[in-house]
Amino acid sequence: MLRRISLIAASVAMLAISALPASAATAQPAATTTHSITFPALRGVKAWGTYTRTSKGVTLHVCDEDTVKGVYASGAVALAYNAGWKLHTNGGAVAIGYHQTVCRSVLVHYTTHLMVYTATWTKTGRMATRSPNKVLY
Repeated sequence: MLRRISLIAASVAMLAISALPASAATAQPAATTTHSITFPALRGVKAWGTYTRTSKGVTLHVCDEDTVKGVYASGAVALAYNAGWKLHTNGGAVAIGYHQTVCRSVLVHYTTHLMVYTATWTKTGRMATRSPNKVLY
């Protein structure tokens, strides 16, 4: 008799759970918005990209094109910082050679601040020029 009552109670509970609407049964993730990144202008560099804030961090998609024959390499860099500006990680793209385009995607876990800059390098590996930092948020 006791087994029959517990079986009936379990059946009623399963029926009640299955009667819930789908939105109540599963948690819906927050909507994410993709934002475009505008990089600081620098001779020899054409850079563009997007970022999306997610629950796991910030997804960066950065592209760079070397636009001047005299520039050996050009790059676009995005830096993500923690709240105290002490810890950071970066993502970016570096194109080596005239009219070369490179795109990279990376997930970074520091989400409080995002800053971008562009730069060019000589064939010996030294940084030739660097734009000022641009804080996005």
